[in-house]
Amino acid sequence: MSDNLLERKNIIHHMMDLFSNRHPLHRLEEQRQAIATQELTLPNYLQVLLKSPYPSPKEDSNNMTFTVVDFETSGLNPETDHIVSIGWVHIIKNIIKLNTAQHYIINEPTVESSISGDSDIDNSARSLHHILPEQQKMGISIEKAMERFFTSLPNSILIVHGATIEQRFLEQFFLSHRLPNLPMIWLDTLRIEQNTIQHNRYQRDFRLFSLRRQYKLPNYPAHHALVDAIATAELFLVQRKRLFNQAIAPIGFLYQNSR
Repeated sequence: MSDNLLERKNIIHHMMDLFSNRHPLHRLEEQRQAIATQELTLPNYLQVLLKSPYPSPKEDSNNMTFTVVDFETSGLNPETDHIVSIGWVHIIKNIIKLNTAQHYIINEPTVESSISGDSDIDNSARSLHHILPEQQKMGISIEKAMERFFTSLPNSILIVHGATIEQRFLEQFFLSHRLPNLPMIWLDTLRIEQNTIQHNRYQRDFRLFSLRRQYKLPNYPAHHALVDAIATAELFLVQRKRLFNQAIAPIGFLYQNSR
């Protein structure tokens, strides 16, 4: 069986799932409603976000607005590491709107890292993410950065490449600030690639720059939150073009293949 035929069968299989009442997007909507109906004291930016119903799995993603986001962190453990910088940009009706791009450097290391002598780790993280010490000193708090991030969101749909980091650090932020864990709709370009194309069995490299090279997208510097967000936005658009061309692109299919 050809690779193209296998891909089409995968698409047809997932298209059938869009009509199921137990589609994962329906479960997310139930979680949103459960949190929204609780009498919780939440920041205004979260209250506004929770008021918007989530889309139907069959809804065409070509007509949607997305927020593509990247967190750069000092490590992989959200309990001991911290977010170094955050960058995001919106996709509106298939166009990456660069005038919506935002990038914030976080003015931490935290008190815990200073006490434990992890300043060398913080220095290496700054170097990796192209952040000068002077820039970090003029950065903003993680609380202010998250407020600006959530205030900018038109909806709860986020696009990332390799969602684990962003998911876990966002969950840790909610936990540490005694906030409910919001059921965001995470679209993951890494998982979409893995789940919708038949790869050579020796292929193991699904890093952002590697996939961009396969799609003949230009090379960008890595490990800068805003640059990586824009790079992920471009990758998402070419992936969706590969999958659907000019046809309807159901949000439920993209979400299911991001898991």
